[in-house]
Amino acid sequence: MIDFQTPPWLYNEFQTNGVDYADANVARNFESRHQRFRNFTEEFERVCKRTGLGPDDVVLDLGCGSGAFVIPAAKRCREVHGADVSRSMLALLQEKLEAQEIENASLYNAGFLTFWDIKERPKQFDFILSSIALHHLPDFWKAVALQQVADALKPGGVFYLFDVVFTFPVAQWRSGVQHVLDEMETAAGHEATKHVSSEFSSFSWYLEEVFERVGLKVEQVFDDSDFLRAYVCRKTMKNKALALTVAESRKLDDEATRRLKIPTMLLMENAARSLADVFLSRAPKFNSGKTPRRVLICCGKGNNGGDGLALFRRLEILGIDCRVATAAPFDVYKGDALINLKIVQATTKNSPEKLFYFDGSDDAQRRLANEMDQADWIVDALLGTGAFGTLRSPYDQFVSAINASGKPTFAVDVPSGLNADDGSISTDAVKAAITVTLAAVKVGLLADRSKPYVGELHVGDIGAPIDILLDK
Repeated sequence: MIDFQTPPWLYNEFQTNGVDYADANVARNFESRHQRFRNFTEEFERVCKRTGLGPDDVVLDLGCGSGAFVIPAAKRCREVHGADVSRSMLALLQEKLEAQEIENASLYNAGFLTFWDIKERPKQFDFILSSIALHHLPDFWKAVALQQVADALKPGGVFYLFDVVFTFPVAQWRSGVQHVLDEMETAAGHEATKHVSSEFSSFSWYLEEVFERVGLKVEQVFDDSDFLRAYVCRKTMKNKALALTVAESRKLDDEATRRLKIPTMLLMENAARSLADVFLSRAPKFNSGKTPRRVLICCGKGNNGGDGLALFRRLEILGIDCRVATAAPFDVYKGDALINLKIVQATTKNSPEKLFYFDGSDDAQRRLANEMDQADWIVDALLGTGAFGTLRSPYDQFVSAINASGKPTFAVDVPSGLNADDGSISTDAVKAAITVTLAAVKVGLLADRSKPYVGELHVGDIGAPIDILLDK
């Protein structure tokens, strides 16, 4: 079992109500039985495509069974951990890992409620998965388990749940259950009735309410059959409650420099690092699971543009071919943005095609269109939080071209053209696939009218203790 004490009132997840996977014979037949209604290889590929599971991720599979996910994940990711209440299942998985000489996977005889008390486990994970396992817990304990999942995820981390989930109205429970059984029994046989009579499969509305309460935001839902549903959830950002106005955001930067003596250049560098981290982890989701090969970064002349110029260096170091189009002549840049522009100029000395000023001319428009056509992604680092009112030239041309390109766009801090205080759009704004807002969420990004422009919302760390600086 496990090597630590559990309180007597804790639900005993080692004694399952349905199929007994502690039985070695049952465990050995698990995959052959489930393959009648599941394709494990296709399931893993779907997980990767839906979530952008990447090579740097630290992964946990809760209810890992005999390794249908652990083994391919270990070949794809940096580090994989599998937990299961069945020693028989884990023994089978250990045999497979040794046979394939896989060394970056760790196994634990524990479940949803007991795994968190293991001292040698990682403290936080980039990605946690549960596949056809959570239904073994009653609904009260599901909520407890999901809270611990949320607590163990890094900010912005992903939880992927694939399980038997009932979607019919409660009032139609008789006909709903019978329909599910008719569909499930064809593939699962006697296991189908146990999902209803002996186990704890849940209604979708219950699970979705729990996700929200524990801090997991549902981003995608997939009904893979009439009884199997997949949820892609993201951990709610720690600083989301600290929704800042533009004035508060400026105060944060000023206080970080004045009180904590953090140089503004260091704040910009920290921002660029956070931007690169989110981009590398999330962009593949919009790019068939692949890391983008080429990126066009559109930069204004202020600090937002400076963040974009610093991001250029970060992505180039990681092997991504980047281009920069500026909305202002090089000689008007100043401060930290100018320092980063000079770095880009120095690093592109032998490849001057990587950096150009968009002056709005016909030639410049053709070049911008060509760069957008060749890019896998576009980064919007044009205006940031300080821009209000009507878009002026050349920013209006940039925004129009970005939206017309059809390419996924990554917005730095705020999509250009969107009012960071109230979410309004004066003339036009960039429609981003991903927005990384820096330090904390801006009030306008949470407005209903801003949703078509913000896309996925993430918080980027700038290396300053926000709660202290804002006296919250």
